[in-house]
Formats: sequence, structure tokens, C-alpha cells
Amino acid sequence: MKWKATTRVALIALLAALAMNALIGIIIVLKGDFGDTEGKLLGTTFALALFTVLAIPSTVQLGRGRFYALAGFGISVSVISFILAVSAIWSDGAFEDALLTKLMVTFGVMAFASNHAALLLLASAAPKVIKVTLIATITILVVIAAALITSVWAEDMPKELARPLTVFAILDVLGSMAVPMLSKLNRLSAS
Repeated sequence: MKWKATTRVALIALLAALAMNALIGIIIVLKGDFGDTEGKLLGTTFALALFTVLAIPSTVQLGRGRFYALAGFGISVSVISFILAVSAIWSDGAFEDALLTKLMVTFGVMAFASNHAALLLLASAAPKVIKVTLIATITILVVIAAALITSVWAEDMPKELARPLTVFAILDVLGSMAVPMLSKLNRLSAS
């Protein structure tokens, strides 16, 4: 029950932040002169919207009282990603800072992957085919995330890795579409 109340408050706060963000963005577009400050405000607005939307699956999982570790991790890395992005936006020359860029990409990939997994886990996985597809898709997602993060820190992606990684990305998209569709088909068959 505690998580449901916390999730409700978090979702209301996220919605309020997005509404305020939209208002700021609209004011800048309509009245701003698109100088450096307006660009940074729009960048911050975009980053907040992006990372808020990204964290929704983890927030929903917390509200459902499921996958606490994954959901907490997904929300945490989304917040850290947002903070790093805003730091880069408002700091002069921060995008040229290799360490900050590597950290932003690392936490961004972790935020995407963990929230993507949380989203997939929202589907019901009763039949074996759904469970296998779900596990395979999440495994592929973890492999892709690990390869991307490793490549960022090594500052190189071997050509031999690019093709298999692309194949994995295609399989991830297939699995990401198949899991909810199979889940829906299963519910329709049960009705």
C-alpha cells in the first residue's frame, strides 16, 4: 500500500513537472529570442520530458508492487541521467568533457535498458512461449546495453561487434513487439 501511495505522488509530481516544462517551452518559443539561455532552457525542458517518460515503466512497477529492485534501479539511473544531461547543458564546454559524456551515455543506456525491461514485464507472461520470449528479449537487451557501455568506455566498437549487435537490436525490437502481442492474444484466447 505504501508503494501505491508513493507511486501516486510520484506520478502526480511527474505530470506537474511535465506541465510546467511544457509551459516554459511554449513561453520560450513564443516570446524568446533563442539565445544561449533559451537554448539551455529548451534543452533542460527536453531532458526532463525525456527522462520523465523514460522512468514511467519503473514507476508503474513500483505502484503495482512488483520488481522493486529493477524499478528502483530504473528510476535512480533515470534521475542520474537527467542530472548529468542538465549538467552538460548548463556547463560551458561540458559536452567536450570525455568523462561526462561517457557517464551520460552509460547512465542513459542503463536508464533505457532497465525501463525497457520494466515495460516488458508489465505484460502477463503465463504461457511458456511468452515467458521464453520475455526472458530472451530481456537477455538480448542486457547484452546490447553491456556492449554499448563497454564500447563507450573503450572508445571503440570493433567492426566484428557491430553486425551481431545490430542483429541483437533487431531481435530486441521483435521481442519487444511480440511480448505484448502474445500476452494480448493469450488474454483474448482465455476469454
